[in-house]
Amino acid sequence: MQHTVYYHPACHTSYSLLKSFNGIQNYAELVDVSKDITPAIFEKVLTVPLIATSGKFVYGGPIDIDLAIKYLKGENVSVDVKDPLENLGIAIVDSAAASSLVVSTGSLKPVLRFREFIMAATGLNLDPEGESKSKVIFDLSQKEEEQFIEKWRKKMVATLAYNLIRERLYLGLKPDVDPETVLLWLEAKTSFGRAGVPYLDRVQNLKVAANEIYDYIKERKQKIEDKLKNEIEEIKSFFTTLK
Repeated sequence: MQHTVYYHPACHTSYSLLKSFNGIQNYAELVDVSKDITPAIFEKVLTVPLIATSGKFVYGGPIDIDLAIKYLKGENVSVDVKDPLENLGIAIVDSAAASSLVVSTGSLKPVLRFREFIMAATGLNLDPEGESKSKVIFDLSQKEEEQFIEKWRKKMVATLAYNLIRERLYLGLKPDVDPETVLLWLEAKTSFGRAGVPYLDRVQNLKVAANEIYDYIKERKQKIEDKLKNEIEEIKSFFTTLK
């Protein structure tokens, strides 16, 4: 079986996996999604690190590093997903792409269309009963969906706040932002070309989400900067030497 590991050098979990598994290149093809946007578009890579086997997503996002290494080495592994909805929340919060879709639309429906992402990022693909357990996610009622978003929204906003500042730091920009900057960034995050660019009623949804992200950053500015600068310093040298 041919394994592929999609990763991004600004992702701390990607760093943890590659650093912990010396010689990972002998077990999987490594695809750096910072160098090529096409995997994210054509193969719907919404989270990293992401392990695919023979073209099928298996495990990714908020992974157990030891479990991932065992799988890549060919060992038989399985997980018992106790609470699929809890795992879904963790998976969405771990993904800026998924979080941006949910907070900007106020709906889970855009993310639920990425079934392969959900099955891999929740661990359900490694659960022998994963398909049956996934019904809890894909058969959500409108009320259950609203309750889910209400429970996880603040954490999604936090994810987006950290990602915005992280991207600015990697671009060599000052971490200072204003509401308009956040709004434009979030629009770009949830669109591709003309597709997804908000219009009329969705503009207000986007503004509400952008204001939440801005307020989060404003209230925790120094904490966010310190955490991200330490993270960047930790992982930058590793990826510059990775071959």
